Amino acid sequence: MRLAIWGHTAPREGLSHTQIYHQQLDDIVLAEECGFDHYWLYEHHVSPHSCMPSPNLMIAAAARATKRIRLGTMVNILPYRHPLLVAEEMAMLDVLTNGRIDVGIGRGLKPLEFRAFGVEQDRSREMFNESLDLILKVWADKDFVHSGKYFKIEKRTPLSPPLVQHPHPPLYISAQSRDSLRWAAENDIPFGQIDALIEDCQRDQEYYREVQKASGHPLRPRLFLTREVYVGESDAAAIREMKPYLMQHWDLWNRYTQFTNKGEMPDSYDVWRQRAPVLHALEFDELVERGLVIAGTPETVARRIREHQEALDLHILLCVFDFGVMPNAMMRRSMRAFSQYVMPLLAETATQGS
Repeated sequence: MRLAIWGHTAPREGLSHTQIYHQQLDDIVLAEECGFDHYWLYEHHVSPHSCMPSPNLMIAAAARATKRIRLGTMVNILPYRHPLLVAEEMAMLDVLTNGRIDVGIGRGLKPLEFRAFGVEQDRSREMFNESLDLILKVWADKDFVHSGKYFKIEKRTPLSPPLVQHPHPPLYISAQSRDSLRWAAENDIPFGQIDALIEDCQRDQEYYREVQKASGHPLRPRLFLTREVYVGESDAAAIREMKPYLMQHWDLWNRYTQFTNKGEMPDSYDVWRQRAPVLHALEFDELVERGLVIAGTPETVARRIREHQEALDLHILLCVFDFGVMPNAMMRRSMRAFSQYVMPLLAETATQGS
């Protein structure tokens, strides 16, 4: 199991946007120093809760400040961008990072973003599929002309710059629906579950394996899972310190519930329509009990992560350390404690298991 951080970028009272971006760049450097394998950034638009319309720009800025950690998007939203631009930008980031770019892709979720871009959300799956086919063709560096339902490309020159990773950078997809899971498994692409209950992950993992095997791919861990994580000096102190910030952060599921109640989520997003109200309704104690939030001493955090490993074939645990308006110093203290105390406990378990 690899360890990653999903960095959240939100406006903070008393901080300029310049300070917010520079602070996050410092956090990425710290993540590398702490031994994390990946640092991924999300993409959101026209939102008062986020100021990250282009994770690609942040990755470009972080490329020179880091040497080892893999940097990536979770996700680039393909219906919002022309596939040639996505392919070329990712090739450039592959060069800037010297082969450390991870390409997370998705079809988008928020109705207000689709409206802002003038894109019909119920066509997002078709747009995603056509876009990714074209991105892969551009990366294969073959000349071609494409005139499709949503995109047109005329490529008659070599890809510039050329890719560092071959045949292309690793792809990751956020997959919640049966259609997305089947597509990911058929293509042997790691699939992500965002704030999903363990029993839901087990069900989706089993379906993914069935399709993975039927498609002729070797059975290997492909699930990456997000979890809110906080390490404190005691279990009680950790809960007390992080709870107000976590509940502020968890209100995002209220916003998705409102989209659902207003009838704004198309039928192809039925999994989200069902999941959002369930997650929003959970009390804080239930979030901890059911493993959606992992908080406590290093021993407690390591034990809860091991429980996830026993229940799931985890490829990557995607930790969210920064939620709500948690002070940066508090988040960084938790990250350092995870690195100093939790990682050795997980490594010890892995050694015993082997």
